[in-house]
Amino acid sequence: MTTYDFVHIVIHAAGDRIEGRTKLQKVVYFAGVLTGELQKLGYRPHYYGPYSSAVADAVQELRGLKFLEQHAQSEGATDESGFEMTRYDYALTPEGKAVAEEKAARWPDVWGRIGEAMGRLKGANVQDYVRLAIAAKAHLLSQAAGQVLPADALRQKAAEHGWKAFTDEQYAEAVRFLAAVVGPPPSAH
Repeated sequence: MTTYDFVHIVIHAAGDRIEGRTKLQKVVYFAGVLTGELQKLGYRPHYYGPYSSAVADAVQELRGLKFLEQHAQSEGATDESGFEMTRYDYALTPEGKAVAEEKAARWPDVWGRIGEAMGRLKGANVQDYVRLAIAAKAHLLSQAAGQVLPADALRQKAAEHGWKAFTDEQYAEAVRFLAAVVGPPPSAH
């Protein structure tokens, strides 16, 4: 199974649509974590937390094949540079959904694990992409350390990556999310 196939099936398991490019990256990230497929997806630290160019390429390939539609949603706000902020939403086309169903049948074990992962993510009720991004950052940094990092260490590590500092409540929420969805990281040896 390729990254392209994995991303296709994750979008299908997420209800055939995901709102936001950052959210798509984080949903696939946590699907990779929960299915044991993360290493194959090529995630690395990036501005909004873990990012995979292979996942972004898979999205582009799905769009090129007309299996996935991208819709721009204007937020009506501007960033610090004065540019309008836009959210990109993604939805499988009918053909994209049919092909995703074929892939799910071809790889029933992976499909089952992805379905369980999506159930855990939905059960955590964290649909906001910002909260998912913070949780993904906390997970990535904690995985690298082999333990859940305390707030001061997390802030220091986040700053080393050029990431915005977390508030105490954001960190606490991320830790609760990770405990509920992912569980503790393996101990460092």
